[in-house]
Amino acid sequence: MTPEVEQLRAAPEGLRAGVLKKLAGLSGNDARRSTVGSGTNLAGLVQHLTFVESMWFEEIVAGGKATRGDRSMRADPSVSLRTLRAEYLAACAASNEIIAAVGSADAPVTHKGKARDLRWVLLAVIEETARHAGHADIIREQIDGQTGR
Repeated sequence: MTPEVEQLRAAPEGLRAGVLKKLAGLSGNDARRSTVGSGTNLAGLVQHLTFVESMWFEEIVAGGKATRGDRSMRADPSVSLRTLRAEYLAACAASNEIIAAVGSADAPVTHKGKARDLRWVLLAVIEETARHAGHADIIREQIDGQTGR
C-alpha cells in the first residue's frame, strides 16, 4: 500500500470505533429507540454503515456484491446488537483487506458510469461514516446523556 492509502485507510478507524462505542451499555430497546423525527436510531445506523462499507468496497471497488447490512436505518428487532456489531466489524475488516489489496489511491474505480479512483471512494466512506458518527453522538446523548467519543 502506498503511504497515502495507509493514511486514508486509517482515517475511518476512529470513526468506526466511535460508532460502535455509542452502542456500549445499551439494551436492544434503547439502541432501537429513536429520539428524532426521522426514526433514525443507533442500531439502524450501525446496520446502515455495514451496508455502506459492503457497497463501496465489496461491490464498487472489488466488483462483487454488497451482501452485508441494509441501507435502511431501521434494524430488525430480531437481530441482536451483538450480531449488528459483529457484522459491522466484519464489513470493516473486509473493506480494509480490499483497500490493502488494491494498494494505490490512483487505482481506477467506476461508479455510476463515471471513472473514479480508490481515493474518491475512501473519501466518500470517510465522509459518510463521519456524518453518521455525529448522528450517533446526538442520539446517544438524547437517550441517556452520555457524551464524548
